Amino acid sequence: QALRPHALGQFRDLVVATAQHPAMLYYLDNWLSTREGFTLSPARGGRKLGLNENYARELMELHTLGVDGGYSQGDVVEVARCFTGWTIDRPQQGGGFLFRPQTHDRGEKRVLGTVIPAGGGQEDGLAVIDLLVRHPSTARFISTKLVRRFVSDQPPPALVERAARTFRATDGDIRAVLVTI
Repeated sequence: QALRPHALGQFRDLVVATAQHPAMLYYLDNWLSTREGFTLSPARGGRKLGLNENYARELMELHTLGVDGGYSQGDVVEVARCFTGWTIDRPQQGGGFLFRPQTHDRGEKRVLGTVIPAGGGQEDGLAVIDLLVRHPSTARFISTKLVRRFVSDQPPPALVERAARTFRATDGDIRAVLVTI
């Protein structure tokens, strides 16, 4: 549902589809991530929830920038804040993506030196995705993965660089990157 329709399209669309997919939200616990200090209503158990960094870290480390992509622990926290409120509608019944504004951190965030203004709501997560998929480290990281998969376990650096240039020039067109490879 999330991967196949976007496998040969724009990388951004693939990342958005996975970020909003209930399996990803559940597996990495983002469906429980809320602004600091958020407490469930007494009818829903009254327990205090908070920020969960799992998805933020995986998004940067495994899906976009790579472990050496130039982000810090502070960036992980800020990205996690951007994705608060991204949850699952009726998770026990197999519901889909839902944004809950009341659980979202409405404050200003700073990711990789870029300010994400206060009050963005669901758009904060989309702004982070835009920032990450257009980052030069992402072009290099994704190109390396593709060259490793389709050419060699030891990716030739010149081919990785050509693929990364195509990734940047086409705004992450995966099909174009594969043609280059």
